[in-house]
Amino acid sequence: MQTCRRKTTKTMAYKIISGRFETGTKEQQFGYIQLFGNDDIQYFFDLYFHWYNLVHETGHCICERYGASMPAFDEEMFVNRFAVAYYRYVGEDDKLTILQDRLDAILSRIPSPVPEGETFAEFYKRIWNTEQIANVMIYGYFQLNSVLEALKQDSSLKDVLQEIIVSVNNPVTPEKCQAEVTSSNADLFLEKAVSNLKAIGVDVPDIKLELVDNPEIQCARPE
Repeated sequence: MQTCRRKTTKTMAYKIISGRFETGTKEQQFGYIQLFGNDDIQYFFDLYFHWYNLVHETGHCICERYGASMPAFDEEMFVNRFAVAYYRYVGEDDKLTILQDRLDAILSRIPSPVPEGETFAEFYKRIWNTEQIANVMIYGYFQLNSVLEALKQDSSLKDVLQEIIVSVNNPVTPEKCQAEVTSSNADLFLEKAVSNLKAIGVDVPDIKLELVDNPEIQCARPE
């Protein structure tokens, strides 16, 4: 899994760049099959990147919009809690359960890169700015494990947002996006998330989605 680095800057507009599994090369697709397993790989890839990860990346944009300064490791953990809390808020527990069950199965067969005697947080904070973090399996394990940890928590969206001093209005009934989880519908899930967040008073910057052929590119960056 490759990511493009984001510059830390307050800006009004961002672009989420998300690659599609179906347009990747056989080598790129095989890499995800090794990581995610071959069972319903197209659906799970879209569930992870074109449903869950869209809100994850939106969380990065919101952090920068509000000037929330935190180490990269802590921000990654935060935006995963944010994405899970958002989807619980809109009532997407069924999809979150599918995601959690799959991540449990994946991580049960991937050896942990964390050395004995170190915690998950200690290890990744230590290697974050080194070449080790660029290793596909080491970074992949970090992302999948941090998402799983977020799924096991029960924080409300309001409580998560208050961690970066974002006050929200009284809860309103959110609108669930009813579209099928596919890359072609990714923009609908993003638009609905932005709309729901703005409805409770979150100052979400302008965010556009660009789908690309390379499935290894998954990131957000300022425009």
